[in-house]
Amino acid sequence: MNWIKIPDGLMFSLYALPLLFFPLSTAGAGISSALLLLVYVLSGYWRDWRKIFKRSWSFPLLLLIGWTILGLSWSTNMFFGMKVVEATGYGVFAFLGATLPWQEKWIKILIRMFIAGLVINAVLAFLMTWHVLPWHNVNNLPYTGFGGHIFISLAIVHVFLWMLWDFKFSWNFKPWLNILIAIILFAQLILAQGRSGQVLFILLIPAAIWILYEGRWQYWLSLGVLACAMGMLFIPSVYAMFSLGVHQLIHFNIHAADTNSSWGLRIIAMVGGVWMFFAHPLFGVGTGDFLPGITAMQNAHLLPKTPLFIMNTAANSYISEAAVLGIIGIGAFLWFLWSLAKEAWQDRLMPQNWFALMYIAIYIVGGMYNSLNWGYADSITIALMAGLPLHQRLSSPKKAC
Repeated sequence: MNWIKIPDGLMFSLYALPLLFFPLSTAGAGISSALLLLVYVLSGYWRDWRKIFKRSWSFPLLLLIGWTILGLSWSTNMFFGMKVVEATGYGVFAFLGATLPWQEKWIKILIRMFIAGLVINAVLAFLMTWHVLPWHNVNNLPYTGFGGHIFISLAIVHVFLWMLWDFKFSWNFKPWLNILIAIILFAQLILAQGRSGQVLFILLIPAAIWILYEGRWQYWLSLGVLACAMGMLFIPSVYAMFSLGVHQLIHFNIHAADTNSSWGLRIIAMVGGVWMFFAHPLFGVGTGDFLPGITAMQNAHLLPKTPLFIMNTAANSYISEAAVLGIIGIGAFLWFLWSLAKEAWQDRLMPQNWFALMYIAIYIVGGMYNSLNWGYADSITIALMAGLPLHQRLSSPKKAC
């Protein structure tokens, strides 16, 4: 059979297209992902499937996908179980990327498309919130645009972490353009209701500075981040959100009647997930069975009921995996993340490695208070990052033109 000769520019643009669309359109991201798979099959690059097994993360990812599918056999919630299988199955994009003939210019296009999607969404979010445009922000949350506020906040932090590298090497954009983009996105971060990203900004940016920079730059940039973090608290909406979160955490009582606070719901879900794991440590309750499991605990009065919230996850990536798939599931998940992070860390000053490593950090830390492993955008993104050529040196970073 003669395979269609697909231009590399088209192939790699399609690889990056979901990253462009995630902040803008769920349908656009889905269509672009489907197009990527279709064009990839027609291209014949999959014939290089042996390259996949040169990647350290390949076996644990295959194990995780296979075990998740097998977990349907002891599940009672096939509807959500299939959603979990679908989210885990997006790992196929990692295998796809592992067989492509990467060059440095394709990495640059991917990163620019990722940033472009967020900047376009930020501009539209401001115009919609100010009623210049007739459209509405998702869930009517101001300054979020077309993306979910949690996803947008995490993606913005990813841009900041990337820009710390690019500010040092001027590989992708000139410093002035990075600063302009950072101002736009920082304004969105502090005005949109995304505490998840704001917390990661405070936790991860200083760590990235100390990895990348030496001497006085460490202190000056750290002071700059501290000033930004302090400035956040002077924004009334941000201060109110953080104060509310601290108040909810301090005064939370798992047996109290008020269980509809953000922190309260998360803690109830996490506690329920831990109990499920201890009750079914080897195999878990089954793929998709988190909701039936926690509903049974609520009906038995072991946990308070949450009538206004459906708990399909533990609000924690690790507890979610452990609860539904047991030791084998959480073991495969952690093995995959460890192998992927190790591969990216080994040559971390390469642009593709730093870009992927910073998302992996967000995925690992953010997964402690969000179930990112079953999220649509997050599942595809972690797979696309794994598919980047993290195991090979393409070329040394060069100054931006």
